[in-house]
Parts: sequence; structure tokens; C-alpha cells
Amino acid sequence: MPPTLPWGTLGAREDMGRIVYAAAMSHVLYPDYYGQNVGPHGRRMVEELIAVVREMGRSLAATAPDALVVIADDHLNVFSFDAVPALCVRVGRSVNRMIQPDAIEFDRALDGLPERYPVHEDLANSILEKGVQAGFDFAASWSAPLDHAFLSPVSTLYGDRLVPPLVPFWVNCFVTPQPTAKRCFEAGRHIGRVVAEGPWKVAVIATGGLSHFPELSLARIGQSDPVFDRRIVKLMEAADHAALTALTAKELHESGSHELLNWIVLLGAVSPARARVGFYGEMGRVDLAALEWDVA
Repeated sequence: MPPTLPWGTLGAREDMGRIVYAAAMSHVLYPDYYGQNVGPHGRRMVEELIAVVREMGRSLAATAPDALVVIADDHLNVFSFDAVPALCVRVGRSVNRMIQPDAIEFDRALDGLPERYPVHEDLANSILEKGVQAGFDFAASWSAPLDHAFLSPVSTLYGDRLVPPLVPFWVNCFVTPQPTAKRCFEAGRHIGRVVAEGPWKVAVIATGGLSHFPELSLARIGQSDPVFDRRIVKLMEAADHAALTALTAKELHESGSHELLNWIVLLGAVSPARARVGFYGEMGRVDLAALEWDVA
């Protein structure tokens, strides 16, 4: 189980203020789920992806970040149709993992993980408060727990190493109307500015996808759009952020690429950096990937 750092153990260093690591990856890193729903080739593919993400974790840990911003989406586990924020910052001193006694298969990836993780209060508050001042209508939560979209990647990256304080950042990828790709990119640019103005070394990861059709699109479960995914990966390698931010809600919905909005927030934070592909695989039910950005 990955241990966590006690609150306040990482002192701010005034000469930093930069993003030291950035990556994005699929967020269901649980072989049993793919083995049961796709078959042996699905299990093998996600096991290959997990090996790549673990190697990425060694690179991430070597940068010794003071905080880890995790950009992911809620699966209507935390928020509900009563209120679905477009963009939400988790604040407070700590955050619990979601505990679901009757969890569906991919949320079993949380089993055995620590029940509580530290939050980097200063960075989270800065993203929230400066964001509101800059015209972003960010929601804030003091109590929302984290599901597999956040903790499956974090636990795979860190293994049994110490997990730094987190800044969870939710994007509404599921419930219409979603924030636009352009707005997500602008939110990422804001995160990058806050980091640059602060004293911290910060790592940023985004999770989700690639294309797939979740339970909210029952008629299309089991489908992906590999042509669209290949195009997206090439655009990220080329740092063609104009093309990526021009993607419409219709394109994202029709391709099953709703969670790409998480990645576009990261693109804004690291722009104009180019992506390097560590893993890409077409499974049929969902296409999987792991990318890193050259931010040094």
C-alpha cells in the first residue's frame, strides 16, 4: 500500500515555482476488470500499460514534487444531478478515498489503499481563490472523496513510495452541458500561472480515456473510436493545442472522448510542451494510453 506524507512535512522553497513533471494516462488500471469484461487480451494490454505507468512513476518520484495536481472526472459517485460543478477544486487539509461496500468492478482498484491522503492546502487555495479573482467560476469542496479516477493512477505511479500532498481538480465530463475544450485549456493555463507565481515544485497528471462509452451511453458500451484517438495522440505529440481546443462537445460525445477534457486542462498547464507517447493500445472496448510532456 502506498504510504502518505503527514501534513506540512514538505517545506516551500522560494526558488522553485514550476511544473517539474506532467503526464496523462487511462485511469482504470485494474487487470481483473478488463479480464472479466474484455478477455485475456484486455488483461494483457492493461498489464502492459500498468508497467509503463509504474516506470513513469519512477520519473515522477525523482522530481520530488511538493504537490501533485490530479485532474480527473467524477462518475456521479461524488456529485449528483442536484448539483454538478463544471470545474471543482478540492480544498482542506486531507481527502478520503471513496469507500463503496458494493463497488462495481473498476472501483475495486481502491481496495487496500490508504483511507486518507494529505491535500496541499496552499496550492489548492491559491488555484481556487486566484481563479475566482480571474473570472473562473470554480466550485470548491471540503469533503468530496476520491474514486478510481484519481487514486488508481496515483497508487500505480507511486507504488509503495510516499505520495505527496494532492490537489484534486474535478472536470465535469459526463453531464451536459460540459465545459468547453477551450475553457478547460484556459483553466489549465491558470493552474500553470499559479504554480509559476508560487514557491513550489509541482507535478500535474490528468487521467481518463481514451475513447470509450460508459454506462451513461448504454447503447454504445463496448465501442471505441481508434481513428479519433490516433488523431488526438498525434496532435498532442505535435503540441497542436489550437486544434485540440477547437474540439466541440459534439465531437467529444460522438467519439466517446468525454474524458479528454481532463487532458486538455493539463495541456493548458504545460503549454507549449510536446507530448511523448509511452503507451498506446486499442482494446475495442476502450483505447488506452499513457503520455508524458517535456516540461524541463
